[in-house]
Amino acid sequence: MRTKTFFALAILLSTTVACNLKSLPVQGSGTPASLTSQSTPQLRAATNAPALTPPNLPAVTSPILIRIDFLDANHGWGVATNNSGYFLRTVDGGTTWLNATPPGVSGIGYSTGFFALNVNTAWVLVPNADYFTGTLYRTSDGGLTWTSSVAPFGGGFIQFLNAKTGRILADRGAGAGSQSVEMFQTADGGDTWLSVFNNDPTRPDSSNSLPLGGIKNGMTFRDADNGWVTGTRPVDGDVYLFVTHDGGVSWAQQNLHLPAMLSNYQFMPQAPLFFGQEGILPLILDIPGGTTERTFYVTHDGGATWIGDPTDPNKVVLTGLYAFADALHGWSWDGGNNPYGTVNGAQSWGGTGATLDLSGRLAQLMFVPGSSGQFTGWALTSVNDAGLSQIYRSTDGGLTWNILNP
Repeated sequence: MRTKTFFALAILLSTTVACNLKSLPVQGSGTPASLTSQSTPQLRAATNAPALTPPNLPAVTSPILIRIDFLDANHGWGVATNNSGYFLRTVDGGTTWLNATPPGVSGIGYSTGFFALNVNTAWVLVPNADYFTGTLYRTSDGGLTWTSSVAPFGGGFIQFLNAKTGRILADRGAGAGSQSVEMFQTADGGDTWLSVFNNDPTRPDSSNSLPLGGIKNGMTFRDADNGWVTGTRPVDGDVYLFVTHDGGVSWAQQNLHLPAMLSNYQFMPQAPLFFGQEGILPLILDIPGGTTERTFYVTHDGGATWIGDPTDPNKVVLTGLYAFADALHGWSWDGGNNPYGTVNGAQSWGGTGATLDLSGRLAQLMFVPGSSGQFTGWALTSVNDAGLSQIYRSTDGGLTWNILNP
Protein backbone atom coordinates (compact mmCIF):
# COMPACT_ATOMS: atom_id res chain seq x y z
CA MET A 1 0.00 0.00 0.00
CA ARG A 2 1.83 3.11 -1.13
CA THR A 3 0.67 6.57 -0.21
CA LYS A 4 1.65 9.71 -2.09
CA THR A 5 0.92 13.40 -2.23
CA PHE A 6 1.51 16.16 -4.72
CA PHE A 7 2.33 19.83 -4.04
CA ALA A 8 0.26 22.17 -6.16
CA LEU A 9 2.52 25.21 -6.12
CA ALA A 10 6.00 23.81 -6.57
CA ILE A 11 7.99 21.08 -8.23
CA LEU A 12 10.03 21.35 -5.54
CA LEU A 13 13.48 -4.95 -10.76
CA SER A 14 12.58 -7.73 -12.04
CA THR A 15 13.97 -10.81 -10.24
CA THR A 16 16.80 -10.66 -12.76
CA VAL A 17 17.54 -7.08 -11.86
CA ALA A 18 17.40 -7.89 -8.18
CA CYS A 19 19.97 -10.60 -8.74
CA ASN A 20 22.13 -8.21 -10.72
CA LEU A 21 22.05 -5.69 -7.90
CA LYS A 22 22.84 -8.29 -5.27
CA SER A 23 25.75 -9.61 -7.33
CA LEU A 24 27.41 -6.18 -7.26
CA PRO A 25 29.60 -5.03 -4.39
CA VAL A 26 26.85 -3.98 -2.00
CA GLN A 27 27.80 -1.31 0.52
CA GLY A 28 26.15 -1.00 3.88
CA SER A 29 25.19 -3.36 6.64
CA GLY A 30 22.27 -5.70 6.94
CA THR A 31 21.21 -8.94 5.31
CA PRO A 32 19.21 -8.51 2.08
CA ALA A 33 15.54 -9.02 2.78
CA SER A 34 13.49 -11.63 0.97
CA LEU A 35 12.07 -10.45 -2.34
CA THR A 36 8.75 -12.02 -1.38
CA SER A 37 8.31 -10.28 1.98
CA GLN A 38 4.85 -9.28 3.13
CA SER A 39 4.27 -5.94 1.39
CA THR A 40 0.80 -5.00 0.26
CA PRO A 41 -0.06 -3.26 -3.02
CA GLN A 42 0.05 0.51 -3.03
CA LEU A 43 -3.03 2.21 -1.63
CA ARG A 44 -4.43 3.65 -4.84
CA ALA A 45 -4.10 0.31 -6.67
CA ALA A 46 -6.76 -1.17 -4.40
CA THR A 47 -9.32 1.14 -5.97
CA ASN A 48 -8.23 0.65 -9.58
CA ALA A 49 -10.99 -0.02 -12.08
CA PRO A 50 -10.41 -1.35 -15.59
CA ALA A 51 -8.97 1.45 -17.70
CA LEU A 52 -11.19 2.98 -20.34
CA THR A 53 -9.08 2.04 -23.38
CA PRO A 54 -8.68 3.32 -25.89
CA PRO A 55 -9.87 6.68 -24.47
CA ASN A 56 -11.56 9.03 -26.90
CA LEU A 57 -8.96 11.75 -26.43
CA PRO A 58 -6.74 13.49 -28.99
CA ALA A 59 -2.98 12.98 -28.94
CA VAL A 60 -0.60 15.85 -28.14
CA THR A 61 2.48 16.02 -30.33
CA SER A 62 5.84 16.48 -28.54
CA PRO A 63 4.48 17.48 -25.13
CA ILE A 64 6.83 19.51 -22.92
CA LEU A 65 6.34 17.44 -19.80
CA ILE A 66 7.13 18.91 -16.40
CA ARG A 67 5.57 16.22 -14.17
CA ILE A 68 4.58 12.59 -14.60
CA ASP A 69 2.82 10.01 -12.44
CA PHE A 70 2.46 6.38 -13.53
CA LEU A 71 -0.02 3.93 -12.03
CA ASP A 72 1.40 0.86 -13.76
CA ALA A 73 3.65 0.01 -16.71
CA ASN A 74 1.16 1.45 -19.22
CA HIS A 75 -1.11 3.99 -17.57
CA GLY A 76 -0.02 7.38 -16.34
CA TRP A 77 -0.84 11.07 -16.05
CA GLY A 78 1.24 14.16 -16.73
CA VAL A 79 1.42 17.95 -16.92
CA ALA A 80 2.86 19.69 -19.99
CA THR A 81 3.48 23.37 -20.71
CA ASN A 82 2.93 23.49 -24.49
CA ASN A 83 0.74 26.41 -25.59
CA SER A 84 -1.49 27.22 -22.60
CA GLY A 85 -0.65 23.90 -20.95
CA TYR A 86 -2.11 20.39 -20.94
CA PHE A 87 -3.18 17.79 -18.44
CA LEU A 88 -2.33 14.50 -20.13
CA ARG A 89 -2.74 10.77 -19.81
CA THR A 90 -1.02 7.83 -21.47
CA VAL A 91 -2.10 4.24 -22.00
CA ASP A 92 1.10 2.98 -23.65
CA GLY A 93 3.76 3.68 -21.05
CA GLY A 94 4.52 7.23 -22.13
CA THR A 95 5.05 6.70 -25.85
CA THR A 96 1.87 8.64 -26.68
CA TRP A 97 0.25 11.35 -24.57
CA LEU A 98 -3.47 12.19 -24.83
CA ASN A 99 -5.09 15.53 -24.04
CA ALA A 100 -7.23 15.09 -20.92
CA THR A 101 -7.35 18.79 -20.00
CA PRO A 102 -10.68 19.84 -18.48
CA PRO A 103 -12.68 21.82 -21.07
CA GLY A 104 -12.08 25.56 -21.06
CA VAL A 105 -9.12 25.38 -18.68
CA SER A 106 -5.93 27.24 -19.60
CA GLY A 107 -2.79 28.14 -17.73
CA ILE A 108 -1.89 24.54 -16.87
CA GLY A 109 1.74 24.50 -15.74
CA TYR A 110 4.02 24.63 -12.73
CA SER A 111 1.32 26.05 -10.45
CA THR A 112 -1.14 23.26 -11.32
CA GLY A 113 -1.64 20.54 -8.74
CA PHE A 114 -2.94 17.07 -9.43
CA PHE A 115 -3.51 13.77 -7.73
CA ALA A 116 -4.18 10.48 -9.54
CA LEU A 117 -5.92 7.79 -7.50
CA ASN A 118 -6.07 5.23 -10.30
CA VAL A 119 -6.18 4.99 -14.08
CA ASN A 120 -9.63 6.58 -14.25
CA THR A 121 -9.88 8.85 -11.22
CA ALA A 122 -7.87 12.04 -10.85
CA TRP A 123 -8.12 15.60 -9.54
CA VAL A 124 -6.61 18.77 -11.03
CA LEU A 125 -6.28 21.94 -8.96
CA VAL A 126 -6.01 25.24 -10.85
CA PRO A 127 -5.25 28.22 -8.59
CA ASN A 128 -6.89 31.61 -8.92
CA ALA A 129 -4.82 34.76 -9.30
CA ASP A 130 -4.54 35.11 -5.52
CA TYR A 131 -3.16 31.55 -5.19
CA PHE A 132 -5.20 31.10 -2.00
CA THR A 133 -8.38 29.92 -3.76
CA GLY A 134 -8.90 27.86 -6.88
CA THR A 135 -10.99 25.44 -8.87
CA LEU A 136 -10.77 21.69 -8.32
CA TYR A 137 -11.61 19.45 -11.30
CA ARG A 138 -12.39 15.73 -10.93
CA THR A 139 -12.68 12.92 -13.46
CA SER A 140 -13.78 9.33 -12.90
CA ASP A 141 -13.60 8.19 -16.53
CA GLY A 142 -9.97 8.77 -17.41
CA GLY A 143 -10.33 12.41 -18.46
CA LEU A 144 -13.26 12.01 -20.83
CA THR A 145 -15.48 14.18 -18.64
CA TRP A 146 -14.87 16.45 -15.66
CA THR A 147 -16.83 18.05 -12.85
CA SER A 148 -15.62 21.18 -11.06
CA SER A 149 -16.04 22.81 -7.67
CA VAL A 150 -14.80 25.97 -5.98
CA ALA A 151 -11.85 25.25 -3.67
CA PRO A 152 -10.99 27.30 -0.56
CA PHE A 153 -7.31 26.86 -1.42
CA GLY A 154 -5.08 27.35 -4.44
CA GLY A 155 -2.17 25.10 -3.62
CA GLY A 156 -0.92 22.57 -1.15
CA PHE A 157 -0.20 18.90 -0.62
CA ILE A 158 -3.15 16.84 -1.90
CA GLN A 159 -3.91 13.22 -1.07
CA PHE A 160 -6.98 11.04 -1.56
CA LEU A 161 -7.30 7.72 0.24
CA ASN A 162 -10.20 6.68 -1.97
CA ALA A 163 -12.65 8.30 -4.38
CA LYS A 164 -14.41 10.15 -1.54
CA THR A 165 -11.93 10.76 1.28
CA GLY A 166 -9.21 13.34 0.74
CA ARG A 167 -7.08 15.97 2.43
CA ILE A 168 -5.04 18.98 1.51
CA LEU A 169 -2.45 20.80 3.59
CA ALA A 170 -3.00 24.22 2.06
CA ASP A 171 -0.35 26.91 1.87
CA ARG A 172 -1.46 30.10 3.60
CA GLY A 173 1.73 32.12 3.20
CA ALA A 174 5.39 31.90 4.15
CA GLY A 175 8.16 34.26 5.19
CA ALA A 176 11.21 34.53 7.45
CA GLY A 177 11.46 30.75 7.85
CA SER A 178 7.84 30.28 8.86
CA GLN A 179 4.82 29.00 6.95
CA SER A 180 1.16 29.18 7.78
CA VAL A 181 -0.89 26.16 6.66
CA GLU A 182 -4.47 24.96 6.90
CA MET A 183 -5.67 21.36 6.80
CA PHE A 184 -8.89 20.65 4.90
CA GLN A 185 -10.65 17.32 4.52
CA THR A 186 -13.41 16.10 2.21
CA ALA A 187 -15.78 13.14 2.40
CA ASP A 188 -17.48 13.66 -0.97
CA GLY A 189 -14.63 13.53 -3.47
CA GLY A 190 -13.78 17.22 -3.22
CA ASP A 191 -17.19 18.86 -3.71
CA THR A 192 -17.02 20.34 -0.20
CA TRP A 193 -14.15 20.82 2.25
CA LEU A 194 -14.01 21.18 6.04
CA SER A 195 -11.16 23.01 7.77
CA VAL A 196 -9.86 20.92 10.69
CA PHE A 197 -6.59 22.71 11.52
CA ASN A 198 -4.75 25.97 10.94
CA ASN A 199 -1.72 27.60 12.54
CA ASP A 200 -2.44 31.18 11.47
CA PRO A 201 -1.75 33.23 14.63
CA THR A 202 -4.17 35.96 13.46
CA ARG A 203 -7.12 33.56 13.72
CA PRO A 204 -8.83 32.75 17.02
CA ASP A 205 -9.20 29.05 16.11
CA SER A 206 -5.50 28.53 15.38
CA SER A 207 -3.25 25.88 16.93
CA ASN A 208 0.53 25.63 16.99
CA SER A 209 0.72 21.86 17.48
CA LEU A 210 2.03 21.87 13.91
CA PRO A 211 4.30 24.88 14.39
CA LEU A 212 4.11 28.03 12.34
CA GLY A 213 7.92 27.98 12.29
CA GLY A 214 9.46 25.92 9.50
CA ILE A 215 8.77 25.49 5.79
CA LYS A 216 6.57 22.47 5.13
CA ASN A 217 7.66 20.19 2.26
CA GLY A 218 5.36 17.19 2.36
CA MET A 219 2.31 15.40 3.79
CA THR A 220 1.35 11.72 3.88
CA PHE A 221 -1.66 10.00 5.46
CA ARG A 222 -1.40 6.24 5.94
CA ASP A 223 -5.10 5.99 6.73
CA ALA A 224 -7.94 8.25 7.83
CA ASP A 225 -6.38 8.97 11.25
CA ASN A 226 -2.60 8.71 10.98
CA GLY A 227 -0.63 11.25 8.97
CA TRP A 228 2.75 12.98 8.82
CA VAL A 229 3.97 16.42 7.80
CA THR A 230 7.64 17.10 7.09
CA GLY A 231 9.62 20.27 6.62
CA THR A 232 12.75 22.15 7.57
CA ARG A 233 13.87 24.90 9.89
CA PRO A 234 17.41 26.17 10.55
CA VAL A 235 17.92 24.45 13.91
CA ASP A 236 20.87 22.11 14.49
CA GLY A 237 19.86 18.59 15.45
CA ASP A 238 16.17 19.18 14.71
CA VAL A 239 14.11 16.87 12.47
CA TYR A 240 10.86 18.53 11.37
CA LEU A 241 8.66 15.42 11.50
CA PHE A 242 5.16 15.81 12.95
CA VAL A 243 2.49 13.14 13.30
CA THR A 244 -1.29 13.19 13.86
CA HIS A 245 -3.48 10.37 15.11
CA ASP A 246 -6.80 12.20 14.85
CA GLY A 247 -7.00 13.00 11.16
CA GLY A 248 -5.01 16.24 11.31
CA VAL A 249 -6.78 18.04 14.15
CA SER A 250 -3.74 17.92 16.45
CA TRP A 251 -0.04 17.20 15.89
CA ALA A 252 3.07 16.22 17.85
CA GLN A 253 6.72 16.09 16.87
CA GLN A 254 7.97 12.54 16.33
CA ASN A 255 11.58 12.02 17.32
CA LEU A 256 14.15 10.08 15.31
CA HIS A 257 17.15 8.46 16.93
CA LEU A 258 20.08 10.60 15.81
CA PRO A 259 23.67 9.83 16.84
CA ALA A 260 25.20 12.48 19.07
CA MET A 261 27.92 13.13 16.50
CA LEU A 262 25.25 14.65 14.21
CA SER A 263 24.02 17.18 16.75
CA ASN A 264 25.46 20.09 14.73
CA TYR A 265 23.87 18.94 11.47
CA GLN A 266 20.65 20.28 10.03
CA PHE A 267 18.09 17.87 8.58
CA MET A 268 15.28 17.91 6.06
CA PRO A 269 12.96 14.90 6.14
CA GLN A 270 10.66 14.36 3.18
CA ALA A 271 7.16 12.88 3.18
CA PRO A 272 7.27 9.18 4.05
CA LEU A 273 6.10 6.46 1.68
CA PHE A 274 3.94 3.63 3.01
CA PHE A 275 3.37 0.12 1.70
CA GLY A 276 0.98 -1.29 4.26
CA GLN A 277 2.75 -1.27 7.64
CA GLU A 278 6.13 -0.91 5.92
CA GLY A 279 7.33 2.63 5.34
CA ILE A 280 10.33 4.62 4.15
CA LEU A 281 11.28 8.08 5.40
CA PRO A 282 13.83 9.97 3.24
CA LEU A 283 16.12 12.25 5.22
CA ILE A 284 18.52 14.82 3.78
CA LEU A 285 21.56 15.68 5.89
CA ASP A 286 22.96 19.20 5.53
CA ILE A 287 26.60 18.58 6.37
CA PRO A 288 28.70 21.43 7.78
CA GLY A 289 30.95 22.62 4.97
CA GLY A 290 28.28 22.89 2.31
CA THR A 291 27.49 19.33 1.17
CA THR A 292 24.37 17.21 1.50
CA GLU A 293 23.65 13.49 1.68
CA ARG A 294 20.46 11.46 1.62
CA THR A 295 19.69 8.56 3.91
CA PHE A 296 16.54 6.56 4.62
CA TYR A 297 14.80 5.57 7.85
CA VAL A 298 12.34 2.67 7.74
CA THR A 299 9.36 1.54 9.78
CA HIS A 300 7.84 -1.92 10.16
CA ASP A 301 4.98 -0.87 12.44
CA GLY A 302 3.09 1.70 10.40
CA GLY A 303 5.21 4.68 11.44
CA ALA A 304 5.09 4.18 15.22
CA THR A 305 8.89 3.87 15.21
CA TRP A 306 11.57 4.67 12.63
CA ILE A 307 14.94 2.91 12.30
CA GLY A 308 18.08 4.19 10.58
CA ASP A 309 21.80 4.76 10.97
CA PRO A 310 23.12 7.81 9.09
CA THR A 311 26.61 7.22 10.55
CA ASP A 312 27.14 3.69 9.16
CA PRO A 313 30.76 3.89 7.89
CA ASN A 314 30.03 1.41 5.09
CA LYS A 315 26.96 3.13 3.73
CA VAL A 316 26.72 4.43 0.18
CA VAL A 317 26.72 8.22 -0.09
CA LEU A 318 23.48 8.97 -1.94
CA THR A 319 22.90 12.42 -3.43
CA GLY A 320 20.41 11.88 -6.27
CA LEU A 321 16.66 11.66 -6.74
CA TYR A 322 14.98 8.57 -5.30
CA ALA A 323 12.08 6.29 -6.20
CA PHE A 324 10.57 3.23 -4.51
CA ALA A 325 8.32 0.75 -6.31
CA ASP A 326 7.51 -1.20 -3.15
CA ALA A 327 8.83 -1.63 0.37
CA LEU A 328 11.96 -3.44 -0.81
CA HIS A 329 12.94 -2.08 -4.21
CA GLY A 330 14.27 1.45 -4.58
CA TRP A 331 16.57 3.54 -6.74
CA SER A 332 18.70 6.63 -6.24
CA TRP A 333 20.21 8.49 -9.19
CA ASP A 334 21.67 11.93 -9.82
CA GLY A 335 21.55 11.42 -13.59
CA GLY A 336 25.24 10.53 -13.87
CA ASN A 337 26.98 7.27 -14.56
CA ASN A 338 26.41 5.60 -11.20
CA PRO A 339 22.79 4.88 -10.26
CA TYR A 340 22.17 2.86 -7.11
CA GLY A 341 19.53 0.30 -6.26
CA THR A 342 18.31 -1.48 -3.14
CA VAL A 343 16.46 -4.79 -2.90
CA ASN A 344 16.14 -4.87 0.87
CA GLY A 345 14.27 -1.72 1.81
CA ALA A 346 17.22 0.71 1.90
CA GLN A 347 19.31 -1.45 4.23
CA SER A 348 22.05 -1.53 1.60
CA TRP A 349 22.63 -0.20 -1.91
CA GLY A 350 24.42 -1.57 -4.96
CA GLY A 351 25.76 0.44 -7.87
CA THR A 352 25.03 -0.14 -11.57
CA GLY A 353 26.28 1.50 -14.73
CA ALA A 354 23.97 3.87 -16.60
CA THR A 355 23.30 3.66 -20.33
CA LEU A 356 22.76 7.42 -20.57
CA ASP A 357 24.02 10.55 -18.88
CA LEU A 358 21.38 12.94 -17.53
CA SER A 359 23.75 14.83 -15.24
CA GLY A 360 22.29 18.19 -14.34
CA ARG A 361 19.09 17.45 -16.25
CA LEU A 362 17.27 14.75 -14.27
CA ALA A 363 14.05 16.28 -12.90
CA GLN A 364 11.94 13.27 -11.89
CA LEU A 365 12.48 9.55 -11.37
CA MET A 366 9.81 6.93 -10.74
CA PHE A 367 9.32 3.16 -10.88
CA VAL A 368 6.30 0.87 -10.65
CA PRO A 369 5.97 -2.91 -10.27
CA GLY A 370 5.06 -4.77 -13.44
CA SER A 371 4.10 -8.27 -14.46
CA SER A 372 6.33 -11.31 -13.89
CA GLY A 373 8.42 -9.48 -11.32
CA GLN A 374 9.50 -6.73 -13.70
CA PHE A 375 9.95 -3.10 -12.70
CA THR A 376 9.34 -0.27 -15.15
CA GLY A 377 10.87 3.15 -14.66
CA TRP A 378 10.76 6.62 -16.17
CA ALA A 379 13.30 9.44 -16.07
CA LEU A 380 12.08 12.94 -16.94
CA THR A 381 14.52 15.74 -17.73
CA SER A 382 14.10 19.40 -16.92
CA VAL A 383 13.07 21.82 -19.66
CA ASN A 384 16.22 22.87 -21.57
CA ASP A 385 17.21 26.16 -23.19
CA ALA A 386 15.27 25.17 -26.30
CA GLY A 387 12.11 24.82 -24.21
CA LEU A 388 12.00 21.02 -24.46
CA SER A 389 11.97 18.17 -21.99
CA GLN A 390 12.67 14.49 -22.59
CA ILE A 391 11.35 11.30 -21.07
CA TYR A 392 13.14 7.95 -20.96
CA ARG A 393 11.76 4.53 -20.03
CA SER A 394 13.41 1.44 -18.61
CA THR A 395 11.74 -1.96 -18.63
CA ASP A 396 14.54 -3.82 -16.83
CA GLY A 397 14.64 -2.03 -13.49
CA GLY A 398 16.86 0.83 -14.57
CA LEU A 399 19.69 -1.04 -16.24
CA THR A 400 18.94 0.29 -19.72
CA TRP A 401 16.95 3.32 -20.89
CA ASN A 402 15.25 4.26 -24.16
CA ILE A 403 14.09 7.74 -25.11
CA LEU A 404 10.36 8.11 -25.78
CA ASN A 405 10.19 11.65 -27.13
CA PRO A 406 13.46 12.74 -28.84
